[in-house]
Amino acid sequence: MTQTYVFTTDAASKKALPVGAISVRTAEPWNDTAGYGFTSQLNGNEQAFSVRVPDGDYRVRIELDSGNRPSRTSLWSEDRRLMLPPVVLKRSEKRTVEFIANMRTPFLDGKSEQDVNAPKVGLRGDENISRNWDNRLTISASGPDIAQVRSITIEAVQPRRVFLAGDSTVSDQGGADYASWGQMLPRFLSNDVSVANHARSGETMKSFVTSLRWDKLLSQVREGDIVLIQFAHNDQKKQWPRTYVSAEAGYPAWLKAFAADAQTRGAQVVLISPVARRFFKDGKIENTHGQYDQAVRDVAAELKLPLVDLTQQTTTFYEALGPDISPLAFGQNGADKTHHNAYGAWVIANYVATVITDPASGLDLKPAPDFVAFDPAKPADPRNFELKPTDWPQMREVVTAVSGN
Repeated sequence: MTQTYVFTTDAASKKALPVGAISVRTAEPWNDTAGYGFTSQLNGNEQAFSVRVPDGDYRVRIELDSGNRPSRTSLWSEDRRLMLPPVVLKRSEKRTVEFIANMRTPFLDGKSEQDVNAPKVGLRGDENISRNWDNRLTISASGPDIAQVRSITIEAVQPRRVFLAGDSTVSDQGGADYASWGQMLPRFLSNDVSVANHARSGETMKSFVTSLRWDKLLSQVREGDIVLIQFAHNDQKKQWPRTYVSAEAGYPAWLKAFAADAQTRGAQVVLISPVARRFFKDGKIENTHGQYDQAVRDVAAELKLPLVDLTQQTTTFYEALGPDISPLAFGQNGADKTHHNAYGAWVIANYVATVITDPASGLDLKPAPDFVAFDPAKPADPRNFELKPTDWPQMREVVTAVSGN
């Protein structure tokens, strides 16, 4: 499947359409019968275009035109996954950019003898209005001076995938002041791979299984794909007795089970220790994870798996910023001590990309062409980094609070 959508402002523009292309009037709203249209939030700062497609991965080519003024455009897919660095064009400049975006629905193929009904991921909270679980691929552009999107071409492909399993610090966040490293990761990887983020706020390893999220992820894994696993924030909560597991026995056992599941299907597994929480004492970050971060290190060593030690990296990151500046990396204007904003998520995604694209990891992943590894001891200035506040898209209302502190 390959389809091109050309955006026009008047009937005369349709005369020059490429063969097979579909003409779409600028801001033409979603048409359920046609299966395409604009789905931008009313009074938002983005231009979102959606196309009904099956589960899968799609190479997206976007033709941008700055017109009679300079432009700055940030490009996203689904629930605000950053696909590229902001595209800055001079006056009258045109550029075609491309990336691979993942789309999925909650339904699983087939029904096993264990199923009473057709298997479906158990969606929670505001996931019923999430762009991540509908039957559409949504591409959006945001920024203070968005370039004119002349056309979008969507082509079904079968690339190598990077799957993400985790909790709220990994998931695609929809809140205005929240973000996760998972939704920033595509920006730091080459455009020949797809990032499929299955993480969800509040998840534990047990609930990831019982909600069929793990089943959905595994159902899409092909040999050679990569599965990144980061939990622990919620698994350690004794106040959640149904999903609590101990750091000494239960948590390592679940990590090994997940790794075995993925490896059985030919995937390569990367274990990730949980991001640190921002609790300072005498200028140093306190480790609130007990022994759960060490359990990840131990299992990675035992199974000889690549490890991304985000507990250590983020501890260094927060301490380098210090108690006064580090809140600028967190959501709710710094009141949240667990969940990050765009800056914090962007920096942490770079740390993850640094490890998984390192040839020493054995994963054979390539970074984005402009990739530069960040030093967690010398972080970028949160008040002046790649994304500006006006780049951040207001893509939908969020009706539930972030869970999993």
